[in-house]
Amino acid sequence: MLRLQIAGGRTISSIVDEMEARRVVLLRGAETHTRSVLKAVSWRTLGTLDTFAISWLLTGRVEIAGSIAGLEIITKIAWYYLHERIWAAIHWGRRH
Repeated sequence: MLRLQIAGGRTISSIVDEMEARRVVLLRGAETHTRSVLKAVSWRTLGTLDTFAISWLLTGRVEIAGSIAGLEIITKIAWYYLHERIWAAIHWGRRH
């Protein structure tokens, strides 16, 4: 196998391997999927309680408030999870 060495004694293949490792970390993010899901669920629980309370206050009906809160917990967990995964893959603004 032909190995080209560049300054510092590093080979082209070692640089390519390093770049590939960085790409994998970038796509996978710094957190596990399980952690992102648990963060999404805990945050949405608080948010749903807030939505329920506001909906009940505005409508005066527990049934309507429950329907609103029940629907929004499902949609917002999915959006939050996607939001977290995207931001986990962005290195901008992180301290090293």
